[in-house]
Amino acid sequence: MVPAVRLLYLSGFLFSFATAVQLHLTAATRKSHSPEAILDNVDDLLYFVDVSLGGNNFSVLVDTGSSDLWVAGNVPGTKNLSVLESLGYAIGNPITGYINTARLDFDGFSVEDQVYLLVSVEDAQKTSFPQGVIGLGPSASSFIRGSLGNSNSADPPLDRIFQQNTTTPSYMTLLLSRNPSTEAISYQSSGQLTIGETIPKLEAVLDAPKLPVLVDQPIHQHWATLLDSNGIIGPDGQIISTTTTIPNPSEGSSEQLHVMFDSGFTVPQVPGYIIDAIYGRIPGASFIEDGTKLNTSLSYSNFWRLPCDYEVNVSFIFSGQEYPVAPLDLNRDMNLQDGDGENICMAFYQTGIASSASTLSSVGALDMILGMAFLRNTYALFNFGDFVDGTTSSVGNPYIQLLSLSNKHQIHLDFVNARLGGKDSTGTQAPLLPSPQSHPDGEPASGSNDGTSGGGSVTGDPSNDNSSSPSRPSVFAAWMSILGVLIFGVC
Repeated sequence: MVPAVRLLYLSGFLFSFATAVQLHLTAATRKSHSPEAILDNVDDLLYFVDVSLGGNNFSVLVDTGSSDLWVAGNVPGTKNLSVLESLGYAIGNPITGYINTARLDFDGFSVEDQVYLLVSVEDAQKTSFPQGVIGLGPSASSFIRGSLGNSNSADPPLDRIFQQNTTTPSYMTLLLSRNPSTEAISYQSSGQLTIGETIPKLEAVLDAPKLPVLVDQPIHQHWATLLDSNGIIGPDGQIISTTTTIPNPSEGSSEQLHVMFDSGFTVPQVPGYIIDAIYGRIPGASFIEDGTKLNTSLSYSNFWRLPCDYEVNVSFIFSGQEYPVAPLDLNRDMNLQDGDGENICMAFYQTGIASSASTLSSVGALDMILGMAFLRNTYALFNFGDFVDGTTSSVGNPYIQLLSLSNKHQIHLDFVNARLGGKDSTGTQAPLLPSPQSHPDGEPASGSNDGTSGGGSVTGDPSNDNSSSPSRPSVFAAWMSILGVLIFGVC
């Protein structure tokens, strides 16, 4: 995870499931008193949740963009299946470990013989999440499951839970908190993850529009849906025209972008022309090709630097519902100064993937990845429907529901308090420029980066035993060096 490109890929070794250690599919049980799965917020950059394997606790990254569980450390009673998997990063050394099974306890559920990847502590400490990752995506994208013959006994944790608790609704919900120590903002409740139930007082998410999950790229099944046609409201209050770059999309019109929701991505990835429409018209904004020229710790390239006191407002529209994004999620204070002692703030939505032959084969048919800086503004429900391994089409199609949590008045006040010392001067801030500013090369900003992102999403074909894939845009490593964030020590 760094401002450049990070990719998590897995290479599975050929494995004969019939001759391997038998995985016993034992019922997952619900404890009578379910503890809340509270999320630990690391400076609004990563979110972790506790899981227990073999009785030992691990603080793992919450990642809706991948579908496998891996941990590093001691797991009492674990069973090694002698099947080697390798997790490699575009930056840094690859992580290698063996597929194991152990008892999993997670959010009040218990699963016997849950498959997971056990890696060495030394290898894990070279990543941004030294205790592990729990993938919460569809099982079709599970590399471990593919390596073990696609048996339902090799399914990811959530599938196992839903299969064996038929009275539990097959959905999970995710609430990402905002860290009040990062900016001077009003208090928010703790982030939480729930399985089969909603958080009290947020039950209205069940009445939100059901956004169908796109299934036109089954090899790369993600929590993805369609944005409404021209479904972005820019800083001037006007819609931004949108056009998908996916050739011959099987779902949606040419004006509808294919959007993935990924809790493992710190910085949302958005097409360049949209980034320019959002940030390029801001007075005083400048396009920076090399962040280290501003501050040697800012190892980021090709981004918009913004005046820290300029309020930016953007909304996304899904199924006719507007979802405002907090200005503090659009304009990020880096807690760094340039050579003149001026604070450095930057656009926190960046240009990422663009559909092409290579990205379609490695990532899937996507135009945007809306990560943490979007999800913090919503309460999200992910209904697995017939994604759950072993279910039939009669179960119903998977869908996503989003409840907006960003009250426009409150997110404005948060910006005023954090950036303007509590004195609202936004009414007199300079008006937007008539058109986006030029770049040094005379072209619209591409907004690329050169590090890795907060996320563990997996690319490549999970059914291919020797798959590899190109780098995935990512940002966390740079944030780690910039902010000096220390993630939880390994058990």
